[in-house]
Amino acid sequence: MAQNQLKTHPYAPIIASALRRPELWRVGVMILGALLIGSVLTPLSFALIGRIAPNLMPFHLGPEELMIGTTPGGMFVILASFALLLMGSIEMAKRLHGRSLRDLTGPAALMRAQFRVTFKWIAVFTLLSFLLPWDEGPEPVAQLSFGTWLFWMPFALLGLIIQVSAEELFFRGYLQSQIAASTGSYPLGLAAASVLFGLAHLNGTSEGLAALFPVLWAMGFGVIAGDLTMRAGTIGPGIALHFVNNISAVLFAPQQNTMSGFGLFAQTTAPETLYSDPKIMVMQALLLLVSWLVARLALRR
Repeated sequence: MAQNQLKTHPYAPIIASALRRPELWRVGVMILGALLIGSVLTPLSFALIGRIAPNLMPFHLGPEELMIGTTPGGMFVILASFALLLMGSIEMAKRLHGRSLRDLTGPAALMRAQFRVTFKWIAVFTLLSFLLPWDEGPEPVAQLSFGTWLFWMPFALLGLIIQVSAEELFFRGYLQSQIAASTGSYPLGLAAASVLFGLAHLNGTSEGLAALFPVLWAMGFGVIAGDLTMRAGTIGPGIALHFVNNISAVLFAPQQNTMSGFGLFAQTTAPETLYSDPKIMVMQALLLLVSWLVARLALRR
């Protein structure tokens, strides 16, 4: 790409901000800070909330296993806890790299506009995908009453927008651009941020394909969200794509006893069984690819 094209590229201002203090050791400190938030501060906040309001405790011991986010209140606490990562990422990027919030997100007005248009297109595509002739399997079981589900929906949507905004800001807004600027390689920044995003989805309670496939899928999601961020010059499209995906996963038929507190229905098929079917994995990969193409059509990029 010619030098003048680089200067006018939508991603150029974000990369320029990352070049102020490009040392890789600063990236390492930032990653350690995020790990500290996830492994220490977040559990401490859960314990504190559990002491103050036991009904909001995200974790409960069930008859056979640990139940995570199985109540609406507990699920909201889990999602809202990503505010710690959101605020921590903003503050650490400022102190370590001299990067402001808008250096990470792109221009606010443009980000909001790109979020809206991408959200509309991806939401319509997701609704249409439900009409595809899926193989018949075990029907999800009813969980929340419709009235209860509607009551909790504003809390679910608020929690989800906090969660996806925090992850997109850290992985795409900060990590991808900072590694790309520090190494002089956009592909390396994209790949590294995507791999770390995938590893963040490791599930210690699953084995085999049930543990591996969600990690690989998350890596693929990181690639397409990172590509959209580069093309758009903001994290708005990535947030929209992430938001619609998580609405589908959290509000309609989540896995029973795992992050299922907001689900109208619950999926009872074990992940080990679900991901043993190659057709399901291929279909999920194709849906992810088409979502990327739809988002690019929405952005005209």
